[in-house]
Order: sequence, then C-alpha cells, then structure tokens
Amino acid sequence: MKPFHATIALLAVCLLASGCAKKLQPDNLPALSGYITGSVAYRERIALPPDAKIVVSLEDVSRRDKSAAFVAQQTLRPSAQVPVLFNLRYIPSAINRKHSYAVRAAILDSEDELMWASTASYPVLFNEPEKPLAIVMERVIHPDPVATPPVHTSIGYKCDEIEFIAKFEANIVQILLPARTLTLPRVISGSGARYTDGVTTFWSKGDTALFEMNGVSYKGCKADPLPTLSK
Repeated sequence: MKPFHATIALLAVCLLASGCAKKLQPDNLPALSGYITGSVAYRERIALPPDAKIVVSLEDVSRRDKSAAFVAQQTLRPSAQVPVLFNLRYIPSAINRKHSYAVRAAILDSEDELMWASTASYPVLFNEPEKPLAIVMERVIHPDPVATPPVHTSIGYKCDEIEFIAKFEANIVQILLPARTLTLPRVISGSGARYTDGVTTFWSKGDTALFEMNGVSYKGCKADPLPTLSK
C-alpha cells in the first residue's frame, strides 16, 4: 500500500503545483482588446471652436529619467461640445505588461495652438480589466509663442556628445545625422514642439532641445546660429 499512497501523494502535489503555476501564467491576465475608450472634457463654460481638434495619445511612461515614449494616437474632429468620446486604437503586441502607460489629451485650434491639455496622470492598467477613462483638461492661458519653428526651416543643434540639423516641415521634423536621416511626427506637448516615433524623440523649447536615440538621452542640446539654414 505504501507505493500506492506515495503515488497518490505525488499526483496531488503535481496537480497542486500545476494549478498554482496556471495562476501565475500571464495567460490568466485580461486579453488586450487593442482599444482604450473614454471621454475628454474641460471645466470652463466655453464653447469648443468649430475648427478645433482633439488629440489623444497613449505613452509609455516607465522611464522617469526620459521623456515618455509614444505608442499610439487618435485625432478627433468633434461635431459636438465636450465631453467628447474617444476610442484610441493601439497594437497589443507593442504593449509590455511590465511597463507603465498613461493617456494624454489636448485640444488645438486651426493653427495648432494648444488650447487645453491634460495635466494630471491618467494611467492605463493593462493587467486589470479595462475601464473607460474620464480625462479632464486644463486651459492653456499662455501658449508658448516659440513652440513650433517656422516650416521649411533647418536649425543646427549641438549637444554634449552629438551634433545634428533639424529640418522642420508641417507636423514633422527631419533629423539630419552624419550617417542617416530620421523623420519624426509631431505629437502633443504641454510646451515646446515634441516629435517622436516611439523610439527616437526630439523636443525643442526655444533655443534648447532634448534628443533621445537608441535609448540614449543627449544633454545640453542648443541651437547653433552658425549652421542655421533656410530652404
């Protein structure tokens, strides 16, 4: 009987271990739908301009020592007043469940001047059941007048360890490096002009800039008046 009891005990241990392992498997986490839903609004009793657009972005905010990494974005042309519903689509395979994510929102006028922007953190918890987000934005009283450099302008930048030329076009910037050229789309920003493809980020504020590439953040980037070019 001893061998029989030993076999039963071994099977029980195996079943218990299998059940515990199953609970720890990532397959038990909620499936990623590929969409984040919610609404955007503001407190002021001011009508939304008819030519305004709302930009909602999903960002990876895991690294506090670096700017947030762009993941997905939706641009809305609202036909009604706030609150405005959004349905932000993202690629599930681009999500790392060990990272932290948040959604930002902004309202821009026909000249892409920032009118309202979210200032609080609106985290997206991909390891928990999905819930709609209610984003409340704050009015931007004094937009940055030098946020966007003129279109068709090239400006040289010198950082501590790298030099490059930024060529500004409508809603994109081309970063001209010695060995290659990078094209980055513009995304919403509370100040300055921010461009990123989720891997490389260029963020200009006046005559200074932040440049991140291949996981390296280059410090001390300043506009160099000597190589400034015009198209």
